[in-house]
Amino acid sequence: MSSADPALWDAEAATFDEAADHGLADPTVREAWRELLRYAPPPAPAAVADLGCGTGTLSLLPAVALP
Repeated sequence: MSSADPALWDAEAATFDEAADHGLADPTVREAWRELLRYAPPPAPAAVADLGCGTGTLSLLPAVALP
């Protein structure tokens, strides 16, 4: 089965966010991403798209947690 096979992703879906860097459940990983994303986006007002990047946890992190 290749990574292009939808069956692979269907099988992964139920537990995908359990990996520390997927669901950002690990506080150390979450803080590292938060610090990285603090400086990554362009200055406001700006539009940023998260396309094909998993379950969207990285999009939610700056939307709700950054100053």
